[in-house]
Amino acid sequence: MSEVRATQASIAECLISARLLMLQSKRLILATLERRLTEQRHESLRPRVNRLRDETEDAQERYTSSILRWGSPARPEYWPAAYGRLVETADRLSTRLRRAAVELPPTERYQLSTEVEMLEVITDGWRDSIRSSMIPVA
Repeated sequence: MSEVRATQASIAECLISARLLMLQSKRLILATLERRLTEQRHESLRPRVNRLRDETEDAQERYTSSILRWGSPARPEYWPAAYGRLVETADRLSTRLRRAAVELPPTERYQLSTEVEMLEVITDGWRDSIRSSMIPVA
């Protein structure tokens, strides 16, 4: 039974590593293309840069999901991914709440805006945690 768990852990680490390598490759290619676009003014590269930007965001999402699904909280890359996901979720929630507040009566709007501000304070704390957890990794 321990061999099965060791194999599963090994497979998970390989998958996470592969997704990290894909992300890093896309980031390097994107940086190169963006530099060429700005320095050499090759406007024909703009659609390719935009497509690669989307692919890089997708690769980031896949990498983060892999870490959160199969990674270990004992690994240093886990916590920036976890807090990053919390921040993204909280930002989406804040945006939705702010949009919804417009339709509320003034007293409820005030209460909701106070709650949104508190959520944003918590989110800022999570962002600080992301930064501090990256320091040992860097």
